[in-house]
Amino acid sequence: MGTPAAAAVARAALAALPELVRARTVAFYSAIGDEVPVEAVAEAVRERGARAVYPVVAGAELELAPDVARPERVGVGEVDLFVVPALLFDRAGRRLGRGGGHYDRLLARRRADAWVVGICYEDRVIAELPEDPWDVRVHVVVTERGVMRPGAP
Repeated sequence: MGTPAAAAVARAALAALPELVRARTVAFYSAIGDEVPVEAVAEAVRERGARAVYPVVAGAELELAPDVARPERVGVGEVDLFVVPALLFDRAGRRLGRGGGHYDRLLARRRADAWVVGICYEDRVIAELPEDPWDVRVHVVVTERGVMRPGAP
């Protein structure tokens, strides 16, 4: 479980990523449980004139919207960078989500050049996770201890 100080360091590392700084549309998440809260980074993205969008559950799929309460939708292909949570990440960029496969289905529809960035507390990064054929790896994992770059789009 992370501390407020660890969350602040992880958020600062996320906000400083060159890929995020260049992105015009960034998909964030609304933190639940012990996920790193990223709303402050989303606010900074909006302040620089870029667009922050969020996943909205639509049946078995995730769609994207500028705000979870608004009916307006944003196409997955418009997103330059996805910030994703997980219960665990590994050093190869695999992620263990909450079991519904929502993010994997969403990320499978992204543009080939869109970045996928995971953020978590360092104690949530392990050596290796199992992988299914439909799993989508992240390109970058950000923690309070630093940035790992297992792959690039």
